[in-house]
Amino acid sequence: MTTSTVHSSSSFEHSGIVRVQRAAVFLQATAADLTGSQRLPLGAGIRAGLGMLAAMTRRAAVTVRAGHRDWVQSRKQAAEDERTWNAALKDARVMADLSRAMHDQGR
Repeated sequence: MTTSTVHSSSSFEHSGIVRVQRAAVFLQATAADLTGSQRLPLGAGIRAGLGMLAAMTRRAAVTVRAGHRDWVQSRKQAAEDERTWNAALKDARVMADLSRAMHDQGR
């Protein structure tokens, strides 16, 4: 019977904890840049980081809402264009009106 040895290169540190520690260092450095202080208590760094995160979240929410509003408007416009086109296919007068409008728009 043979035994084999497993060599693992994995770390004994949890990757999530490592990311949190790096984030805390980054937040402290950012807060120090903003305040001119070299060392802030961890709580102040976290508060500064949470403030920055909240600001970024608000900006992202505004962008998402604006994007959604624009998308809804474009879908409404596309539906209206489709209804107008279908009406034009059935009525030569509507098609003539569309043709004139498109011709006049090019001038």
